[in-house]
Amino acid sequence: MRRVNPTTGEVFVPHRFGDGNFQLADPRLGRIQHRTENAIRVSTETEAAAYVRKGYSLRMRGMDTSKVNLIIARNIVF
Repeated sequence: MRRVNPTTGEVFVPHRFGDGNFQLADPRLGRIQHRTENAIRVSTETEAAAYVRKGYSLRMRGMDTSKVNLIIARNIVF
């Protein structure tokens, strides 16, 4: 999975947090989906991909800037 920023060309990849998990967000939560307490944590990229295919957003890290952003499912390619 990856996302390419259309403006800068920076490539984003799934970010594994210090606890070893990937974090996803349920878009049905609207404006509060980005909050840590609402995060869905999974241990494998395969699990994360399954959620993204269902429309969940994924925390991804930029390869150039190392910035971690919450990326919506429709902007993630497989």
